[in-house]
Amino acid sequence: MEYEGLSPDDLDNVRALNSVWLELHRGNEPGLSAIRRERLAATPFLLFSFCEHDDARWSDLLGERRQLDMLERETVDTAALRELQAAGLGFLWELVRRNPYVARIISNASSRWCERIAASTLVRVLECARFRMIEPRFEEDTSLKRRLLARGSALERETRVFTQIGALQAMLTSGQAVQYGRLPAAACRMPKSARQVADEV
Repeated sequence: MEYEGLSPDDLDNVRALNSVWLELHRGNEPGLSAIRRERLAATPFLLFSFCEHDDARWSDLLGERRQLDMLERETVDTAALRELQAAGLGFLWELVRRNPYVARIISNASSRWCERIAASTLVRVLECARFRMIEPRFEEDTSLKRRLLARGSALERETRVFTQIGALQAMLTSGQAVQYGRLPAAACRMPKSARQVADEV
């Protein structure tokens, strides 16, 4: 099975979203200069999360019986953060419809989350932007976060890229494992010759 990787446009959007996130949180990382934030923004995944593994929250937001009144107390308090959430959710909505494989890589989202977002309208997804759900991708006081901030923004390109890819690998391998029940159905839709080759491997 062939998968289309990240395109230059995808990476540009990830970089732009990361830049806004780092700018909004520059007070939390006083040692991170503007040039280092620019280098760190080029990390090939989103540095923030939309709580993609919180099934209960997303069920409330997008389900048939939305309990939005219970979430009203968690509304976003700044326009800048609301705009970042709307831009990020809009980007992911478009990406999961076009290339869910890449969407899962850059956000560490489950297949179930991607399917839920893809099944919703853009307007419905963007409604969620008024509730605060965005949070740092990594916990603050961890060696991974410290290494990403220090070496993932380094001047030396090789060091920077190696650290960023290492963080991506750590993110993808330490996430919650989700069973994907549609693989057998996908296999059934494969041409008979392809299934025979797969059975022989």
